Amino acid sequence: MRDASLERELLHAGALLGRRRFLRTAGVLAGLGLVPTGCTSVPPSLAPPPSLTLDVLSPRTYAVFTAAASRIVGPRGASLIAERTVDVGALADAWLARAPVLAGPVGQALLLLELGVWPLVDKLRAFTALDGPAQDAILAECMTSRLELKRSVFRGVRALALLTFYGSTATRPLTGFPGPFGSGTVTIADAMRD
Repeated sequence: MRDASLERELLHAGALLGRRRFLRTAGVLAGLGLVPTGCTSVPPSLAPPPSLTLDVLSPRTYAVFTAAASRIVGPRGASLIAERTVDVGALADAWLARAPVLAGPVGQALLLLELGVWPLVDKLRAFTALDGPAQDAILAECMTSRLELKRSVFRGVRALALLTFYGSTATRPLTGFPGPFGSGTVTIADAMRD
C-alpha cells in the first residue's frame, strides 16, 4: 500500500515537472517570436489597401488568402497579384459576401493556415511571415496530408484562389479566354476561333 502511494506521488511530481518545463519552453519561444501569437501585423505588401472595406474577410485573412493565392497561381500570376493588377483578396471577399454559408468555414481555414502550429501544421511562425518556398511547403503538406481537415483546407483555399484569379478580366491574356458569352463583346465566331 505504501509503495503504491509513493509511486503515485512520484508520477504526479514528474507530471508537474513536465508541465512546468513545457510552459517555460513555450513562454521562451513566444518571447522570441517563434510561436505565432496573432498579435503581429501582416506584411504591408499583403495587407488590404486602406480604401478597401472588407465585408467578410478580416485584414489578416485577406493577407493569408493573398499570400496563398500568390503561391497557388504560379509566378506569372503572382506578379499580377503583387502589382495589385488582380486583387484576389478583394475578389474573394466580394465572392464570399455573396455566399455567406461558405464565409465562416473559409475564414476558419485561412486562420488555421495562418496561426496553426506544429504538430497540426509543420511551422512555428505565421504563414504570412514565411518566405515563398516555406509557404509552398506548407501548402504541399496540406495537399498531401493524411488528415482530411488539412486536405480540405487546401482544396478550399485553392478553389477560391483559382476562381477569383482566373475570373478576373486582367488574367484573360494569360489564358487566351475572350470573355463570357452573351456580354455583347464575345460572339459565336470568337468562340469558334482556335
